[in-house]
Formats: sequence, C-alpha cells, structure tokens
Amino acid sequence: MERTVGVILAAGEGQRMGPVAKHFAKSALPICNEPLVVGHLRQLAAAGIRRVLVVVGYGSNQVVRTASLGCPDGVSLTFVEQPKRLGIAHALHLVEEAAAGANLVVLLGDTHFIFRDLAAGLALLSSNTEPGTAAVLSVRPVADPDLIRRECTVRFDPAGRLVEIREKPSEPFNDLKPCGCYFFGPEIFDAIRRTPASPLRGEVEISDSIQTLVHMGLSVRGAPTVEWDRNINFPGDLLTCNLIELRRRNLPALVGRNVRVHPEASLVDSVVGDDARIDVPVRLVRSLVLPGTVLSVPATCTDCILGPGFVLSDCTQGDSVDMPK
Repeated sequence: MERTVGVILAAGEGQRMGPVAKHFAKSALPICNEPLVVGHLRQLAAAGIRRVLVVVGYGSNQVVRTASLGCPDGVSLTFVEQPKRLGIAHALHLVEEAAAGANLVVLLGDTHFIFRDLAAGLALLSSNTEPGTAAVLSVRPVADPDLIRRECTVRFDPAGRLVEIREKPSEPFNDLKPCGCYFFGPEIFDAIRRTPASPLRGEVEISDSIQTLVHMGLSVRGAPTVEWDRNINFPGDLLTCNLIELRRRNLPALVGRNVRVHPEASLVDSVVGDDARIDVPVRLVRSLVLPGTVLSVPATCTDCILGPGFVLSDCTQGDSVDMPK
C-alpha cells in the first residue's frame, strides 16, 4: 500500500480532562498501558501502512517522543505542526504537501478504536467497481440516539452513497454514527479549500468538507470498519476505555512495567500504569492509576482515576447501552 498514507490528528489539548491534561496530551493517554497514538500506529501497521503523518500541537514534545518510542518496525513517521488549533479539517489540510497525492487513512488521535476490519475501508476507497469514490466513512449502529445527537448523523441513498452528514443533530437520520476513522482520496484537500468556516466556531468542520465532496459530485460511502469507538473528552471516557480493554483481555487487573505494589493492596478490575508505586494497602475497584503515580495514603477507591497528586472519584459514564460485545 505504498500509495496509502496514515494520518493521526494528535494536536488536541483536552480542556475537559481536568488535572489529567496537565500530565498527558490527549493522544498520549494510556489505554491498558499503551498510549493512544501507539495503538493507532500498531493498527495502521497491521493494515499494511508503512508511512504515517502525525499532526501535533498541544504537548507536541510528549506526543513526538511517545510516538517515536512506540512506533512499529518498518513504519516511518513524519510530524506536522498545527500552530493554532482550528479544527479537524484545518489539521488535515496541513498534511497535503507531505501526503503527495496518496490515499489517506485518517484517525482522530483522541479516540480509542476497536477495529473490525481497517483494511476493508481502504479496499472500498480504491475499488475499481466504484469509480469516483473520494471518501469512505467508518460508521457503526448505536442503540442510544443521544450519542448520535452529541456527535454526528449520516444518511445514505439506497446504493450506499452518502446524501447528507450533519453534526450534533436535533434528530438523527438513523442509528448510524460515524466513528472518527476516515478514508480519503486526495480530493479531500480541494473540498477543504472550498468549504467555508462554520459560523459557530469559525473552523472548517470535517463533516462540512465531507458534505462538500458530495456537492462536488463525488461518491462518499460508509463501511463497518469499526466495532466500537470512544472519543476521550472527559476523565470518565478514559476510565471506560481502560475497563473495556481489561475486560476484552479477560484480565482481573493489569500492572505495568517497573511498578511496586504493596503486598496487602487489592486490585479488582483495575489498571496500574508504568512506573507507579503503591506503598500502602489500598483497595482499587474499577480504577486507573496513571503512570508515575505514587499512592502513599491507605484508601478504598471505586470508579476512580488516580494521578500524580490527584484523585478523580466517581468517573462513571453511564454508557452501558454503548458497550462493545
């Protein structure tokens, strides 16, 4: 897939992450002790992609270091700076020169994905049976319409071509939700240039640029390449992703590298990050200890995130409707 380039949009600041954001850029957040950006690189490599562009901004030094250290063998990285955070489409537009006319697999750097078949989206984009296909959207059905109202809704014609995409709809078109994983031909850059900034935020929205592709007469299709996804906006999202991955691996707990755990400590459905120390007999239930954290006060914590100098309690999301199978 030499004419396919991976793109990870990893410039986000994480303003709603509270004290977690003081220690981690969003794309460096750990999911079962693997940073998000490293998981993305691993999945792109598994799909046969050998060149990845990473757009960085907030916490760029941490993201560059994390991605470089965790990059799979045989994958080359190029980092592109987004000096001002002006939206997803703006970030994507910055890689046009580096992409040099290639097809793109674009992943949001602050989203955790459980992929079904990443390569299927690439195959559909490059298929000779559908000439003029400029984009493929990863979509999945969700049972909770409120989740779609918070994110995005899409409507396809009977032939499977996108008719309309709309962010934060008052009423969803159907039960399909886009997943923050996109497959674009080089036409997306022209569409971004033709798309006006939204009046609400003054940014060129990626959904508006996708709609522009439709207005240009190009085909945009949907594909079920993602089994489950979660955009990490709040601390509870981070905890949810860690607990889901723990369950998928059928582990009662996970302890990272170079960790010291008090012999009387109890870990139940919990993740302890690399280089952490638990010096006292704590009891952790459905909790996450961030890398480098030192616990020195006995306590019982349930549904908590524990970081260097802070504890976030009751980090539950109430999303039992939207859990992966």
